[in-house]
Amino acid sequence: MSPLRWLGVPPHAAGRALRVGLVHAVIGAAIAAGDALVQASVLSEVGVDALPEVLLARAVVGPVLAFAYARATRGRATAPVLAALSLVAGGVLLAGPSLLRSPLGSVGLYSAHEIATALLTVHWGVYLLDRLGSDARSSVALVYAMARGGAALAGALLPTLVGGVGTQTALPCAASLFGVVAIVCAWPKPARGATRMSAPADEDAPVVLDRGRSVGDYAHGHRQPPPRETSLWRAPLTRWLVASTVLLVLLRVILRFQQQDVLEAMDAEALAVLLGHYTLVANVVALAIQLLVTSRLLERLGVAKTNLLYAGAGLIAQVLLWLSPAGHLSVGAALGARFADGELKHALKTPVSPLFYDAFPASERTRARALVLGVVSPIAQVVAAALLMVLAAWAEWVPALGVMCAVLYLLLSIGQGRAYDASTRA
Repeated sequence: MSPLRWLGVPPHAAGRALRVGLVHAVIGAAIAAGDALVQASVLSEVGVDALPEVLLARAVVGPVLAFAYARATRGRATAPVLAALSLVAGGVLLAGPSLLRSPLGSVGLYSAHEIATALLTVHWGVYLLDRLGSDARSSVALVYAMARGGAALAGALLPTLVGGVGTQTALPCAASLFGVVAIVCAWPKPARGATRMSAPADEDAPVVLDRGRSVGDYAHGHRQPPPRETSLWRAPLTRWLVASTVLLVLLRVILRFQQQDVLEAMDAEALAVLLGHYTLVANVVALAIQLLVTSRLLERLGVAKTNLLYAGAGLIAQVLLWLSPAGHLSVGAALGARFADGELKHALKTPVSPLFYDAFPASERTRARALVLGVVSPIAQVVAAALLMVLAAWAEWVPALGVMCAVLYLLLSIGQGRAYDASTRA
């Protein structure tokens, strides 16, 4: 048995999965290096107090850009869009050394990097389904594992790079990786039968679904809705996706705030080196999870139950951070929170998330992802930023709020899974 077959990838899909995975490996390296360098630089300049401002900036600009993205990409092939978004993300990092000269510029760099990589993530799910087609479910774990491998490699090289040239000078090096993405993303060809990111034939017509059918029925070939119609927004799966996304954003923001509150005491170079070592170890662990665990969980438990496992892990991470004492153990808890917020999410949650959108018609996946990730998520960040500002004087309440959000997110994940199972039941 071939190694890829052992990982659950069928022989006919192996070549395509590897090509898509290599593109994602470069993206994983670029984002991991950019995150570590930007956060280390900004935390040393303005501290964790800038996080609410970053969230607000992302929330204001994010929906506008998500709307523009959804409009501009209708009818376009997925690879050129991915290349353009990658170049934008690289351009942000190139401007980093200049922006870091002032506190306002530092906040702008952090915000722009968050927004650019968020749009790239939104589009990656569409690109992934376009390139893998019907083999997405069997190949997605391998593809995302290769992204973790790229991030681990970036983490291994980051301490040496930072030690040699400094944190700010290393930013253009990370930017060059996004340029590589723009070049190689056209290499994997669309899957047979894949469609462009197009609207229905009548672009002025509303998106409709039969009240008596699920969105999954349309994903399985039912093209003409009966007379009784309802909007895509009223589809149960859409509502559950929106609600669970809001709670996931709140939980991740609280996890990020608490871990950055601990790590901001370090200087930029020391923190960048620490995050480099962390990135290597955390992504090796995440890679093992994706290769040895995620694909088997998807095969045995299905999409809904596998997604539920991450919600449980997030609750555990928040409880441990809440109970962590001060001192060195708090640094360990902070890195554990970072792992739950980042690498564990990439290993266990992110490969599953695009599969939920496979229940929508191919022509509506862009709109659905743009709505949930490009509009709802930034709005949730406004709520999170407001909460952090209100709780600034009562910081001891932040961990308790995190636990409450984690419990509610777990319950909403259960509902999302049930809605997905109902929508795909033929």
